[in-house]
Amino acid sequence: MRRVGAALGVVALLAVSGCQKKKEEAAVTLPPVTIAVAPAASAGGACILWDWPLIKAKTGVDFSVAASGQIDDTSTCVVQTVDSSWPDLSLSVVDQTKADAKIFMATRAPKKSVTLKGLGKAGYRLNTGAGSGHGPSVEIGWLSEAAQLQTLKFTFAKGATNAAVAKMNNGLFELAKALDTTDG
Repeated sequence: MRRVGAALGVVALLAVSGCQKKKEEAAVTLPPVTIAVAPAASAGGACILWDWPLIKAKTGVDFSVAASGQIDDTSTCVVQTVDSSWPDLSLSVVDQTKADAKIFMATRAPKKSVTLKGLGKAGYRLNTGAGSGHGPSVEIGWLSEAAQLQTLKFTFAKGATNAAVAKMNNGLFELAKALDTTDG
């Protein structure tokens, strides 16, 4: 019986000593994570016509997500920020049209739009008010020198000021001029 008692005592001492906290290991410092942002053009479609620095230079917005689509002869691209749905910027390009400047303005330009000079063969700008969930928008459409129908539309987040819209009128016009090509 003494042996059993002694054995139990040894087991108890070993068990208690095994419960001590191990020395905590030193924290490992990892290098900072670098997030790579894919070029806008990598989305394909009409996105191949622009890049992030060009968009930011003309609109003042640092977009970082691009998506595109293609239906028949129309290519599209929409860019947004990672954080929210608005603002967003979209571009659509119809590859070829037989329309001339007069037909374009008569059939494509919305009734409340203003005519733009110095952009392609013909162009318009349309400002619209805020909508469900978003702020106002600025749309510029034009018949390019390469006989393409192109449309840019910038939609603000809620709460955009009139001054911001006026500034975007100029920025979007400059972006449209940068996208207008003579060789398609």
